[in-house]
Amino acid sequence: MQPPEVEQFCQYLRVRNYSSHTVESYRIDLRLFFTHAGAHIGKITWRDVDRFIARQHEQGLAATTINRRLNALKHFFDFMAVESTITPVNPVKPSHHVRTGRALPKKLTREQVRQLFAEISNEMDRALFLLMLRCGLRVSEAARLKVSDVDWEQGALIVRQGKGRKDRRVYLSPDATAGLKECLPRRPVKVPGNYLFWNQKRAGQPLSIKAIQKKMERYAKTAGITASCHSLRHTFASNLLEEGAEIVSIKEFLGHSSVTSSERYARLSNQKVKQTYLQTMKRVMSKTKV
Repeated sequence: MQPPEVEQFCQYLRVRNYSSHTVESYRIDLRLFFTHAGAHIGKITWRDVDRFIARQHEQGLAATTINRRLNALKHFFDFMAVESTITPVNPVKPSHHVRTGRALPKKLTREQVRQLFAEISNEMDRALFLLMLRCGLRVSEAARLKVSDVDWEQGALIVRQGKGRKDRRVYLSPDATAGLKECLPRRPVKVPGNYLFWNQKRAGQPLSIKAIQKKMERYAKTAGITASCHSLRHTFASNLLEEGAEIVSIKEFLGHSSVTSSERYARLSNQKVKQTYLQTMKRVMSKTKV
């Protein structure tokens, strides 16, 4: 049974210019709750909300669906706390919301990688995205790279102040090195901050994070695939794992930061990391030539 206060709440949402779809969704969710609660609005407690959540779990509903219904309840009781003295305390608590897992971005298949790079003929763009694919760089890290961060003698990059403010060394695959050597002669003499990649439409300006993301969107669309800058990073990690690299080494390559991780990975020598990278990347490159 739907309490009359639910219709008052729906009218309030309409006045606030909520869409008709949202209003109807709220109405359905609230009707469902009160049908099962079987109690007057003023007598609803957090225990009723607990039982409601348990019932949703028993029905096998997704966390997103349960949380949507909890949001409807919370907004309703917030409204009642202002408009009426019936429910001065909202029975929906932050702890009621169901934790949802964070979906991992999907890696690109070998064919998708080929399709993507087949569309990238510009030397700088090819070097940029090849570097992200072969080194597992975040887009922010690629944008911050400077010419001085390339260690040509050791075939490596110094990634400075990545996520968690943790510098790290990553190694250059032969094709990424070749890509850099092809594009750098075209680099403007003066780029503020000595950044490695530059804005080709605004001569002399470094390439921004947004510009890199826009480039990826354009190339992915032309290739007819779904891809993002982070897809390249995830593909990098997946490729190494599939070819037998140790998970500890992959964590080092990606620069994941946490106290536990730092303590665990500190014992791993840089030489072993480099050896693992070069061995596995050779196999990856043989299967995904771009």
